[in-house]
This record gives sequence, C-alpha cells and structure tokens, in this order.
Amino acid sequence: MGFARGWHTVRAEPRVRELPFEAVALLGEGKLSEAIKSLRQTEGLSRREARRRIDAHFARDPMLRVQIETRQRERRRSLFFWFLLVDLTIVAGFVYWFWFHH
Repeated sequence: MGFARGWHTVRAEPRVRELPFEAVALLGEGKLSEAIKSLRQTEGLSRREARRRIDAHFARDPMLRVQIETRQRERRRSLFFWFLLVDLTIVAGFVYWFWFHH
C-alpha cells in the first residue's frame, strides 16, 4: 500500500492552492486591496504573486469577480453622492451669503 519507491510528494502550484479564509472573506466583502495585503502577510508573497493567486481564484469562481465589481460600483456611487451633497451645501452657503449679505 502507499506510494511506490522514488515517488515524491506532489505539491499544488501556488496559484492553484486555495486562498486563506481571511483573504476569501475580504474578497466576499469586495475589499480586493485588503485581500491582497492579507495574502501577502500570511503567505509571505510579493504583490505580483498575491495578485496572481487572487486572479486564479477569480478564474475558478467568475461570479465572485462580478460581485466585487458590483460592490465597487456601489461604493463609487455612494462616494459620488456624498461629494455632490457637500458641493451643493457649499454652493447654497455661497448663494445665501451673497444674496442676503450684499
């Protein structure tokens, strides 16, 4: 039983191995850059190699990429809304100042 003599342990290519739970959880939350940082810290990888591992993960689960892109779009839309609100408040302050103080 077991392996024949001379056989060595087969190791999976790093890009094929599963990602650590923390990186997967961060990807699920749409936090791509944080997932890369987490993977770099836990596995001691370079930025390029961590990105390759995450891209390989996306290749195995294409819907995850769609979910992340959707969440990033929602964040940008929310950020745009807040910038617009601040701009409108500033403009309203200027209009009030020039309308009632001159």
